[in-house]
Amino acid sequence: MASKTHPKQAASDFGTITPTAGATKKEDWIGSQLKKVYDEALSETIPDDMLELLSSLDDPESEEETSDEEIAE
Repeated sequence: MASKTHPKQAASDFGTITPTAGATKKEDWIGSQLKKVYDEALSETIPDDMLELLSSLDDPESEEETSDEEIAE
């Protein structure tokens, strides 16, 4: 976060970890932050090309085609 007076300098509290009101220890705070990041990652949508790749890996026909191509080489 840049300072308002010097946009290229970081604010004096940049990088300071301050626990939330419910956290009694920094471990509690770290745990809640990790849970927050994990929950955000779970809520993201999977791109269509990734879904296609995953489905092609699960498709037994694509495995047969791959093994046939490997044998031909």
